[in-house]
Amino acid sequence: MISIEKYSAEKAHLIHALSVTPEQAQFTVDNIGEMIPELKESEHPYVIMKGDQPVGFFLLDIGYAEKFSFCPEDGIGIRALLIDRNLQGQGIARDALKLLPQYVGQVYPQVNSLYLTVNCRNEPAYRCYLSSGFTDTAELYLGGPVGPQHIMMTPVCGRG
Repeated sequence: MISIEKYSAEKAHLIHALSVTPEQAQFTVDNIGEMIPELKESEHPYVIMKGDQPVGFFLLDIGYAEKFSFCPEDGIGIRALLIDRNLQGQGIARDALKLLPQYVGQVYPQVNSLYLTVNCRNEPAYRCYLSSGFTDTAELYLGGPVGPQHIMMTPVCGRG
């Protein structure tokens, strides 16, 4: 069963071992262990669990609207999503992303929407987000480090 947990130091050695393929590294974080100490206060790390095993990672960025004009003030961003290279293709990301709107509604009751950007060349991730309930806003973010990115969003639900 897939679940979402706040990042904890107790499982850090397992989480830091998660990796992506060299081709995917241009689109997401490729060294969680180096990134964690550098996080800003607005960047909240989360772990995707399959049973009691960490299988993925992402950030919820509560300061996303301050950084990106396409995100409304009551929205937050999803960043640095990854599923371990050995576990991809099993629907783990899709299942976790489907849980996220309700999870966010309970943990961040002031939030009404989730936003993300996905590189236009990252077709597998784009399809995953669509199948998880995200909508393409039909706008592109042009400030990405490796080219234009689709802007996607989904509403938050499940308050309290």
